[in-house]
Amino acid sequence: MAEELKVIQDFYDLILWTVNHTSKFPRHHRHSLGVDMENRLQAILALLLRAKYTRDRFAFLDEANLELEILRFQVRLAKDLQLLSVKSYGHAAERMLDIGRQIGGWAKRGKSDS
Repeated sequence: MAEELKVIQDFYDLILWTVNHTSKFPRHHRHSLGVDMENRLQAILALLLRAKYTRDRFAFLDEANLELEILRFQVRLAKDLQLLSVKSYGHAAERMLDIGRQIGGWAKRGKSDS
């Protein structure tokens, strides 16, 4: 149970970090890419929480991983559009990689419990 709580806390921290950065995007990008990233973050958090409270969590974790992959590309796009610095992009990429590993471990453990 500790791993799922850690991934949820780590993801929550990523949300806070990201929102602090997307709020600084120029208006056009803030209301398009920034809002879409924030909505995706909230959707992933909801999937992780649903996974926490159900026995059949694999579908939720699988969907969370897919959404996380889309978020990775959105963060990369923000970097390429120079909305995020290379350093900020590196930080976000590391956090998302770690969270992806945690989700994968949780899903794998859940499959073996079934």
